[in-house]
Amino acid sequence: MAVLIKSITFDSTDPYRLAQFWSQLTGFMEDPDDGNAPEHPEALLLSPDGKLALLFIAVPEQKQVKNRVHLDLVPLDRRRDAEVDRLLGLGARVVDDQRRPDGAGWVVLADPEGNEFCVERSDVERSDVAHTDWVEQLGRTFAAVGDLITNVRPDQWSAPTPCTDWTVRRLVDHLIGMNRVFAALLADEPPPPRPTADHIEDDPVGAYRESAARLLGAFDQPGVLERTYIDPLGAATGAERLKIRLYDLLAHGWDLAQATGQPDELPDDVAEQALAFVHIQLTEQARPGRFAPAQTVDDHAPAIERLVAFLGRPINTET
Repeated sequence: MAVLIKSITFDSTDPYRLAQFWSQLTGFMEDPDDGNAPEHPEALLLSPDGKLALLFIAVPEQKQVKNRVHLDLVPLDRRRDAEVDRLLGLGARVVDDQRRPDGAGWVVLADPEGNEFCVERSDVERSDVAHTDWVEQLGRTFAAVGDLITNVRPDQWSAPTPCTDWTVRRLVDHLIGMNRVFAALLADEPPPPRPTADHIEDDPVGAYRESAARLLGAFDQPGVLERTYIDPLGAATGAERLKIRLYDLLAHGWDLAQATGQPDELPDDVAEQALAFVHIQLTEQARPGRFAPAQTVDDHAPAIERLVAFLGRPINTET
């Protein structure tokens, strides 16, 4: 049976002083009907909704050992490092600094009586890290597919691909067109006209790199991954759009490698994450008309092969 945490209690040699520190730290306030006073053996702070209390009670002894329970705190209106600086100014001290060069980690602080607590990254910072990770993965995938396109020989542009009725040239045109469609959507611009069956880019390599750079820049704008975008296929966040673009790009990169006899040196870690996403996103109801039935592939096959097999491509396992 569950219980409700009503209050968190601190032993203290000076309840009133310690309550003042934690009030400035958390924004919890005194009970308006029963305020705290310096001479009282207890001090109470209430959360803004009144559902949780911090209680400070007087004890004769000083703190002797490390906390066996501590609070993990997340700043609401500033970043972790700014919050740490603010708390140091209020009288806290650093016990252990676990901040890492990549921006992750936390800082263990102690209040004026030695009670430890941790300050972690704010939600904004966590979102920034996720944003950077996904955009970096898209950039790596664009580069890998760009290398495949660059290495297409002149006699291979008309070669067939695993995509039925698509030559290498039509496949690359599709990649360029989808980059432009996604970039227009993110910029609140009307979609570019769909290419006709005989559309051919004069410079497919240059057009691909230009369209990829434009889309990468669009996804790298603040707030794009969190915002919801609506198109004829429905509503999806920018993060979901990026993941959709990733799995399509990876799959067609594999198609291109098969069609031109190049190694499919696509980022395996990105393919693994794309596969996890597409397993959720691509339901059986959404598959007809878009993808062939999932194909059988060895569970230990590279992630890119498991991804394209799930999207309906048969995998040739002959050596």
